[in-house]
Amino acid sequence: MTDWLRSLTVLAGSFAGVVVLTMGLAVLIVPASAGSSETPGGAASGAPATPAPIGDLDALPTAVGGTLLVTGDREASLVVDREATDGQYGLVGDDARIFLGGDPLAVIQMNLDGLSFFPEPDACTITPGRHNQQIGVASAEVRCEGLADIRDSGVVNVEAVLGIAADMLGMRGDLPPSGGSLAFGEETLTFTEAWLFPFLGPVMAGDERTNMGLVDGTTGLYFAYDVQTHATALSFIELGGAITEVPATACSIATQEIGKVNPRNTLVEMNIQCPAVELPDLGSIAIDGTVIVEQIEGPI
Repeated sequence: MTDWLRSLTVLAGSFAGVVVLTMGLAVLIVPASAGSSETPGGAASGAPATPAPIGDLDALPTAVGGTLLVTGDREASLVVDREATDGQYGLVGDDARIFLGGDPLAVIQMNLDGLSFFPEPDACTITPGRHNQQIGVASAEVRCEGLADIRDSGVVNVEAVLGIAADMLGMRGDLPPSGGSLAFGEETLTFTEAWLFPFLGPVMAGDERTNMGLVDGTTGLYFAYDVQTHATALSFIELGGAITEVPATACSIATQEIGKVNPRNTLVEMNIQCPAVELPDLGSIAIDGTVIVEQIEGPI
């Protein structure tokens, strides 16, 4: 991680006189060698007259979340319909939240209609179901028995079929792995894995585009990304600490969405073709190749 952080720092410092910081979608691709906000539960909702169905494990999931059927000292059907992604992964609703983690995947915390639980890893079972790779969601049946509230306010059982982020269950379907390589003159930049990370990037004064960088060791390719049109252009190349501006017409960048790793992360094929780019000491070189990147859409 230190290489790409250092590269970003050098880039930002080089343009300190002419850049301003802007908030927007900007991304960073890093080779593997380098290395929702939570909504509290609300007031008690009580039990409906007819409990809501918990869902079908054999059905293809169409969204995250589902209904938690609570029985025992508390009777309720509680909906969790959105992800919590700040820190621990979870699903939350107005009156319930459930957090998952560990390997193998386990329920590590639940808040249900005013009750709070921190189950032991084997207190609940999680059974994977079907995978919808178009939205990055997989179904999973969750069953917990004899959970005791931490304040001794009751003992409950919980069952649900939930749509959760597919990668939490290790499901990827037929999506290819990230990575790829770029021909860089007579050299090759290789990425065994690659991610697109949001970050705050510098932009030229008066320019509404933000920056992203493709970094391999001390070599960095920095792109301007237009959050309105989604157009991408190679803007700067860092080589050995020296940064060279690249004309806007020097390269063509094509991107194509492949599928969803999870509801927030999209797998994208990024093709870069630069017939001739002038660089100090190297002269005119060609840059071309394709990298499969995982675009992470989480918070900056």
